[in-house]
Parts: sequence; C-alpha cells; structure tokens
Amino acid sequence: MNKAKISRAQILTFGLFVILAIFAVRLFDIQVVQHDQYLAKANAMQTTKETINPVRGQIYVRDADGTLAPLVLNQTVYTLFADPTQITDVTAVKNLVNQVAGGQVIDGSFARLTDKSTEYVVLAKQISYDQAQEIQKANLAGLGLQAGTERVYPEGALASQVLGFVNADGQGQYGVEQDLNSELAGKPGLLQSVTDVRQIPLTIGAHDISIPATNGTNIVLTLDRSVQSQAEQTLASGLKAVGSSNGSMIVLDATNGHVLAMANYPSYDVSNYQNVTDASVFQNAVVSYSFEPGSVFKTLTTAMSLDLGKITPDTTYTNNYCVQIGDANICNASGDQIYDGVKTMTQVLEDSLNTGVVWQMQNLGGTVGTNTISQSAQQTMYDYFANHFRFGQLTGIQQAGEAAGTIFTPASVYYDPVRFANMSFGQGIDVTMVQFASAFASAVNGGVYYQPTLLDGTVNADGTENVTKPTVLNPHTISQTASYTLRDMIYTARQMSGKGAADGGYYVGSKTGTAQVYDPTTGTYSTTKTIGTMVGFLADKDHNVKYVIMVRANDDDPNTGFAGTTAANPIFSSMALWLNQYEGVSK
Repeated sequence: MNKAKISRAQILTFGLFVILAIFAVRLFDIQVVQHDQYLAKANAMQTTKETINPVRGQIYVRDADGTLAPLVLNQTVYTLFADPTQITDVTAVKNLVNQVAGGQVIDGSFARLTDKSTEYVVLAKQISYDQAQEIQKANLAGLGLQAGTERVYPEGALASQVLGFVNADGQGQYGVEQDLNSELAGKPGLLQSVTDVRQIPLTIGAHDISIPATNGTNIVLTLDRSVQSQAEQTLASGLKAVGSSNGSMIVLDATNGHVLAMANYPSYDVSNYQNVTDASVFQNAVVSYSFEPGSVFKTLTTAMSLDLGKITPDTTYTNNYCVQIGDANICNASGDQIYDGVKTMTQVLEDSLNTGVVWQMQNLGGTVGTNTISQSAQQTMYDYFANHFRFGQLTGIQQAGEAAGTIFTPASVYYDPVRFANMSFGQGIDVTMVQFASAFASAVNGGVYYQPTLLDGTVNADGTENVTKPTVLNPHTISQTASYTLRDMIYTARQMSGKGAADGGYYVGSKTGTAQVYDPTTGTYSTTKTIGTMVGFLADKDHNVKYVIMVRANDDDPNTGFAGTTAANPIFSSMALWLNQYEGVSK
C-alpha cells in the first residue's frame, strides 16, 4: 500500500517535470530560436508605417519673351477608403458615396463594406477637393481620405504626344512623362512610429523613422509654346486640305539641337486620355515612326559628294530618263523625259533627278557609265549615313518609344548596287523625322551634329534655373565649306523651282520628297500609298542657318495620289513664313 502511494507521487512528480520541461523547451524556442520572428511580429503589430508620397515634378515651356509658362501642373485629389471594422451604418456610407462620387465608385467595393476581416477598402479615386469636403462634413464613421495629386494641363491638348500622361498608378506613359519618369516622380518618404492599441504614437524609440519624400524635378522643355501651337494648327489644316489621314512636323533649332515644336495629326486631349480608343495616337510619330523618306535624302547624298570633293554645284552629267543598275531600271519621276540632257548638280536638286544622285554614287567609285556601283562607293555611302549622319541608331531624345530606323551594311545585302542606288534617293532605308531633321541640320549649319533634345533645363524650388548645355555628337559631319555650299545649292534650287515665291524675301531652302510605301504582305511597294515629305531651313541675312523644318504627309487614300510638292510644301511654306516673322529672322 505504501509503495503504491510513493509510486503515484513519483508519477505525479515526473509528469510535472515533463510539463515544466515542455514549457521550458517552448519558452526557449520562442525566446531564443524564434526570437527574431516573434520580435518582427510584435513590431509589425505595434508599428505604424505611412508612405509619404512625393510631389511630381512640373513641366514648363517658354513664352515668346523667354519667361517660363506651365505646361503641366499638379492639383490635389483624394482616394476615398473605408475601414469596415469601424463602419456603423453601411447604408448611410453607400448613399453618401453614391451621392458625392457615384461615377467614380470602384466596381465591387461596396460588397466589401461588411467584411470585418479587412481594415482598408478603396471606394473611389480622383476625388476632388469639393467632393472631399462634402464627405468630411458628413462625418460618417469608417470613412477616410488620402491626399494625392493628378496632372493638370493649363494649355489643354497642346503638345499632348510630346508630353504623354500619368496613369492612375502614378506612372508616366508615353512621351516625356515616361522617358523622364524617374526624374519627374521623385522618391517616396517614410513615417514610422511605435503606437499603442489605439494607434497613438508612444515616446520616440529606436523603431521610429522619419524620412521626408524627395519631390520630383521640375523640368523646362525646349518647346516654344507659340511655335508648338502654330505647328499643330498649320499641320492639321494643311493635311485636311489634301485629304491626308496623318502626318507630322518638327521644328528644330539648327544652332543647338533644341526642338521648338513636334506636331502630329491626329492628336488627342491628354486631359481625357482614358477616352482614346486607338492607342497608336499616343505615340509621337516624329520619333517613333520610321519610314522611307524619298527624295529629301538627295540633299545628304549631295552633301557627301561635296564633302569628298567629287562634285561642285556646277558639275554636270548627261541626264537620261532612266539608268540601268544591276537588273533594275532606275528612272526619274513621270514626265522627266523633257529634262533629258546635260544637268548640273544644283539642277539635280531642283528637278529631283534620281539619275543624278545615282550618277554621284557611281562617281564615288569610278563606275560612271556602267551598270553598277562599286563596293568602295557603297562602303563610303554607308559610312557617311551611319557614322556621320547617325542613321540606324537612337538619337537619345527625351521621348519614350523612339525608333532607331534601319540602314543595311553593304555586306549584309551582298554589295547589291540596286539597294545603294535606291538609298541615294531615299528608298530602301528607314529613318525617323527627328533623325533626318537632325542630320539635315548638321549638313547645312556648318557641319555640326547637335543631339536633338527636348530638355532645356530644370527649375529649383526657389525658382532658379539650371540650363542644360547642347551636346555635340559630331563636330564635322561634313566640312564647313561643303556645308555652306550645300546650303546655297538648296536655296537656289528652291528659287529655281518657284517655291521661293512664298517666302516673303527670306532666305529659305527646301527639298521635297515622295516615297512609295513598302507593303510587307506583298513584298513590293504600294502603287497607291505614298508619303510626301519636305525638309528645309531658315537662315538670317548672312545666310547662317537658324531653323530646320520637316513635314511628313501620309497618303493612304488611292484617290488622292499627292506628292511632296502638293502635300508637304504648302505646310512647310506656311510654317516657314510664320516662323521667320515670329522669330524676326533678318532678310
């Protein structure tokens, strides 16, 4: 009997020891082994974190007098949210939100108002200040407002494709907004503090953090507000007049690479970007659309020949309607039989003679009079177009979606003379307008290739400016002598063609182009679709080139059948005269 009692006591003691041991092991596991994990959980329960959103940088342009004018500003908007655990009257909440912000209510959000497992349900976004005031006056439990910003466009749809927009998630889309998103967006800050169960901050502790937000950079674009507005109006009216479905214009300062205007048609209202049904209209075609430019390219082929000393303005060749190169018969434009005979290099530009620039190519490699273009001539041409004039590579302009275009090396096309004969007058090579305008500017401004840019500088919080210096990518695309000679040839050609009658006595030079459109489905050029182009310059009384304008007009209607002269020239001439008068370029 006594032994049984001792046995039970021992058993109880042993059991108690086991229980204590389990507790000890568990405490050791919690306090030592899983210390960091439970500490993190405790900190998460006791610590409140709040992200401090930065203010997105504003975007400015210059007025006619050089003062800054806002193109993109910010205004405060609010996100309306609910805490279902604090709501006492779900019906009242629904009625209030529907009354104040019915059109902005997020689908399905009302159904979550009774879900007590969550403390945060977004009911509506982009709430205005007035709407926020109404909601606050109602003083309903469980509703809260979080301040944010949205973009405002004081100039309406002006330069919409250059600017791009900011989506609902605060990310820049297209244009400058996307390309410079990291600079414009800034960096979020953080406010972290240890709180009690009522979310009231306790005394300052080791876990308290206060990191202020870094606001986005305010930037100044090179765009001139007046020039941009005029370019958009001139382009739209000119394209409508010839029945063109779309086109573009760029105005470039040839002395520093600053883009004064980029216009596209059709365009869109950036304030209501969400209503756009065709996303292609968001693209800035001046930088994103590559195409075969046509005869405007003859100016650069001539620039190369001048630079190499192979021609002068008065160098002559015998022009025939067609010339045989390889297995292709390359001809001038329809009706040019009447121009057969001896022609100068200036007349090649005036009459836009394909055979003239093919002759220049043959002349580079000593194959004039044959049916080929030498490999050395092809290599020289490629070197100028790819390395001097920088085709086939991005310019680096501050725009999302820039295209590089396409230029083939001689070896990649097996030294095909037909390919390079076509390239000499702008077929078989893809370029963007910003590429071509920049290359052309370097060919007529004395030979300096400035990187095209939309960024004029930044604005500090105190209003002072930091000006961005021009970037020279090639100081000698061609020699200064060759450049000035080309400039005068292009001016003379415009005067001889009669187009100069619209210039009001200003020193303007230009070249038109009409390119067939390649159809990838058939592998041939379209017989109905063309692209009309014109590129030219404006110079002062001393013939120093100041500005370059390029116009593109797409003809997708087989019933119109326009060329560069009929479509692009009126737009160019109108813009050139206005710009000369606006900028006060001396006659």
